[in-house]
Amino acid sequence: MKEDNDVRRIFLLNPDQRLLREAEFAGVQVRSIRVDATDEAALRAPLAEAAEAGLCVNSARALRMLSDPAAVQRLVRDNRLSPGGTKVAPGDLRLTVETLSVHGMHQAVGITARTPYGLLHPAPVTDDTAAEVRAVVTALLDLTGYQYGPAHSSVTLTPRGPVITGCRAGLGDDPVPELVKVAGGFDLAAAAIEVLAGRLVDAVRPNRFAAAALLSPPWRLETTAVGILPHVRYVSPPQALRPGHLVVHADSPEVAARRVASVKALVIGDDR
Repeated sequence: MKEDNDVRRIFLLNPDQRLLREAEFAGVQVRSIRVDATDEAALRAPLAEAAEAGLCVNSARALRMLSDPAAVQRLVRDNRLSPGGTKVAPGDLRLTVETLSVHGMHQAVGITARTPYGLLHPAPVTDDTAAEVRAVVTALLDLTGYQYGPAHSSVTLTPRGPVITGCRAGLGDDPVPELVKVAGGFDLAAAAIEVLAGRLVDAVRPNRFAAAALLSPPWRLETTAVGILPHVRYVSPPQALRPGHLVVHADSPEVAARRVASVKALVIGDDR
């Protein structure tokens, strides 16, 4: 028998703490399991139970494929999703693509570029190039059979076209969600909860650029950047043991790069 459908409920495999926090904030009930996602047989029983309870779930095959980088590359190669194979050069522009899927419909909600200083969102590419990138990523997700939730893909722009170098289920690593929110106000974690509950979301077009640079611990700021420097939107806690990051906003990629450099000049102890 299905549980009360008046309460929003989602299913999470090997749950991301960011999604758990967002679900708690939104009052969404979570059913979760921890299991080796590369073991398709082990996935089947808990997925079947969650589906019987009325939750939106992916197939065991889709989750297994997206947990195996080699399987993703075979799918890309065998279906000729990337022109000229999967070879990339050091100077090619590397991108990450955030997608949200619901009922098997995939929406690319953010394309971020890797720059010499860090990350830049949205990626400074033409509309035609962005459309090509979205097309190859959503085609790959179709082939895996992915139905619900966020996915994070890596794409490199080569002279032959976009080359998919990786794809996995789940949110992009920090600071990607912060960049997406700063650039356009779109909350990736909140939207992921919606699609996991089977609801459509409307993507937000970025109205400015957001850039992030990594900070290697231990580090501290000569002054408190957030509040004093109005273009700084987020700085990781300096006491964090793992690398942190700072996020700035700007009206152009060039201004973003300058602002990252100016704030990094205030950081003491970072490997620069």
